[in-house]
Amino acid sequence: MKAIKIKKVKVELSKLVTMAEMGLGVERPLNKEKRTWINKLKKDGAWDPILVTPIKDSGYYLLTDGWHRVQAAKGLKRKTINALRLPANVGLSMAKANKILRDIDREHGFKLHCSDIIGHWAMMETLLE
Repeated sequence: MKAIKIKKVKVELSKLVTMAEMGLGVERPLNKEKRTWINKLKKDGAWDPILVTPIKDSGYYLLTDGWHRVQAAKGLKRKTINALRLPANVGLSMAKANKILRDIDREHGFKLHCSDIIGHWAMMETLLE
């Protein structure tokens, strides 16, 4: 089996596109839960890398995990963010997995921290090299 190429990159926030912006998902309102999480991230300062997939021949990236971290970075007036660049099939699979894990968290009042799994995996990938 061929190895999956994962590369650490710094991505310009202006070059990120969400799945909703591409018509692959639904734009959700910025509710109290999201604002609270974004504000917590802004205060903490250290984040797992986001996950991105390059959009062919465009210089843009599809954001597959890390929307809250991106919003926190924008709120702090940052221009770039640390990311892991994944092939499209892997990035979309991670996005699906994260949605399922987030739904589990929501069902259990965010006490299980399941949706942290993808971010922790990304952090471990950056430490392994």
